[in-house]
Formats: sequence, C-alpha cells, structure tokens
Amino acid sequence: MEGLADGSAYPHDGSVTNPRNDKYWMLAALAFGLLVLPWLVHQTGLRVFGDYAGGGATMFFGDFLRGLATLHWYTWLLAMGPLAIVAIWRGFGRLTAERD
Repeated sequence: MEGLADGSAYPHDGSVTNPRNDKYWMLAALAFGLLVLPWLVHQTGLRVFGDYAGGGATMFFGDFLRGLATLHWYTWLLAMGPLAIVAIWRGFGRLTAERD
C-alpha cells in the first residue's frame, strides 16, 4: 500500500481513478449478482424459512433465471444490485480523487 496522497485522509493508490479497472469491477459485480447472490439468498431463506417450496437450490436458480427472462423487477434488482453498488462506489471514488 502506498502512503497517503497529499492532503488526503485515506490511502490513495490510483486504482479508483483508473478507468481500465472499471470493466473488471463491473464484470465481477455482474457475475456476483447473477451467480453467487441468488445462491446466498437461497441459503439464507433455507436457514430462516426452511425448505424452498419449489425444490432445492437448482430449482431456486431456475426460478431466478425464469424471473430474469420474464422481466420481473425484483429478480433484476437482485441481479443488478451489486453492479449498481460498484458503479456508485467507483463514481464516488472518482469524484473524491478529482477534488484532491
């Protein structure tokens, strides 16, 4: 880790302002939202509410994909949530880096 940037209260190594990193962060967030997050939601529901009414994790993921295909807003919110969070995070990082 590099030292603090001049006049900055946090370490700044330039990775936030590098636009070449954006596509990798966005791709990772999209993959997380499409592949990992539905499984985590299923596991949380399994522990809190019990068995999924439609079957196991495979059926839950199938229902998730069907929700994406039929354009259900809550399915798209789950899938695109991490992407939106990363986009906002990267945008705020660039705004604060530009002020320095």
